[in-house]
Amino acid sequence: MNLFVNKERNYFVFKTQEHNEYLEIALYALVLLFIPLFHSHQLIVGTIVNALLIKSALNHSMKKMFVLAFLPSLSVISTTLLFGSLTEFVLLMVPFIWISNLLIIFVTKKLFTEKTKNYFKSTLIASTAKATFLFCSVLAMFFIGLVPIALIGMFSITQFITAESGSIIVGISKLKKEKKFGLS
Repeated sequence: MNLFVNKERNYFVFKTQEHNEYLEIALYALVLLFIPLFHSHQLIVGTIVNALLIKSALNHSMKKMFVLAFLPSLSVISTTLLFGSLTEFVLLMVPFIWISNLLIIFVTKKLFTEKTKNYFKSTLIASTAKATFLFCSVLAMFFIGLVPIALIGMFSITQFITAESGSIIVGISKLKKEKKFGLS
């Protein structure tokens, strides 16, 4: 029995795995870009977006998924479905949304994947970091008179709820997968 695969075969397997990884990232990108166009409820959209961001953090390198953090807010500001008349103010929050999305990806990846901390503790810390950053950002924008008070609720507890809901969905899916394959 030959335990070694020839050089050409290794190259083919690597290319196929890399191809599949890019295909998965492209699928995430499409969902992240289009989900805000089809649903108009912040809790649903936010939960799906955060679940995909967290799932991508578990499966891919920061470099490969960096663009995923930017797509949902670009879709949201291109329509008025999610925030209605507040969309023009949300436009001012876009850079903070990008940073918060990168924050949840980075913290989840750092704590769970690299430091092998408990998944639910890792995502709780990541969700808290995201929501706290957005809350502080919107509060600062409110105090300098750039956004209305209505945005404070949307960029505080709602962000925490959607981030944690997304992490719970991914966590339950992960637990079911581990149980199915006997990995737990």
